[in-house]
Amino acid sequence: MLWRLGKRILAPYFLSFPLEVEGELPPPPFLLIANHLSALDPFLIDALVPYPIVWVANRLIFEHPFLGPLIRAVNAIPKRKALPDCRAVRGIFRVLERGGVVGLFPEGGIPWNGVNRGVTPATEKLLARLRVPVVFAHIQGAWMRKPLWADHSRKGPVFIRFTLTACSSILSFWHSEWEWQKRRRIPFRGERRAEGIERVVFFCPACGRFRSIIGRGNEVRCLSCHKKWTIDAYGFIDGLTQEEFTANQESLLTAFCEHTPEIVFPKVLVTERTSPGGALRSFSFGPVVVNREGLLARGKFFPFSEIRGENTFLKKVFEYTSGRHLVRLHLEKDACLLLSLVRLRKGNVVQCPSSPSLR
Repeated sequence: MLWRLGKRILAPYFLSFPLEVEGELPPPPFLLIANHLSALDPFLIDALVPYPIVWVANRLIFEHPFLGPLIRAVNAIPKRKALPDCRAVRGIFRVLERGGVVGLFPEGGIPWNGVNRGVTPATEKLLARLRVPVVFAHIQGAWMRKPLWADHSRKGPVFIRFTLTACSSILSFWHSEWEWQKRRRIPFRGERRAEGIERVVFFCPACGRFRSIIGRGNEVRCLSCHKKWTIDAYGFIDGLTQEEFTANQESLLTAFCEHTPEIVFPKVLVTERTSPGGALRSFSFGPVVVNREGLLARGKFFPFSEIRGENTFLKKVFEYTSGRHLVRLHLEKDACLLLSLVRLRKGNVVQCPSSPSLR
């Protein structure tokens, strides 16, 4: 009933978007896998598919005051982000065995840089066990319409192509909004295209100053050396892709951490929940400190050796698991920076927004 109601009320709104669609769908049951470029992806696909889709969704959404009751009512499958989740796998097979359709974004999140690469080992194992058709929904343009870091959306088309494919083809799927845009040269118009870019540009590419970059209107500015760059209607920054513009961020962050033993985020909302259930234990508002050995939040010290499953949700939440604690740090501008710092401090090769692993 909710699906029919949504089709009646919401589908016309999403179908009013400039959408271009190709391909046909088999009858249920089947698994629908899509690359993830925007928060609207599942709604756009739902509007196009003539069958109810049971989506696999981040557990964080189930706790949202508005979306939580709605997503539970449509029987979505909760999944722990960036960690294996056997209960989610069992939920997927239950829906497929009953003749339903399951929707899955195998990368688990929207890329900070507009580049999707491959699937996780857990998804490979899932696909190897399937005995139903697999449909790949290839989305293009949705990230350009609103990059993950951006404060404002732009006007432009979204392309979705449905392909019935072999599991082996899904394992190697790759999509770059930048390579696609180089070929298509489609304008995505907006008056404040640069606002929010400081979420992924930690250092000025020209002078190297930490936290000196801001976005104003369509301009990227450095408050230290006063250099300016313009983001054009195609998304390029003075002719450069985001990956090219942020090419020196990795080396700058590595050098910065070598000479800065402690980095403080002064105003952070910290929530702590039980894992994997997600029941709220406590919350507080205050500083978070990252040093060489671990992360200090709410007066508790979390050694890097015990932090796992670190990830970002949309653009304002950094999340990790430590023991039976699920900790979420809500930051207005610094979720991506905190993820990069923790991964670097853990001893991994730092992956700045020019790399596809920041998802």
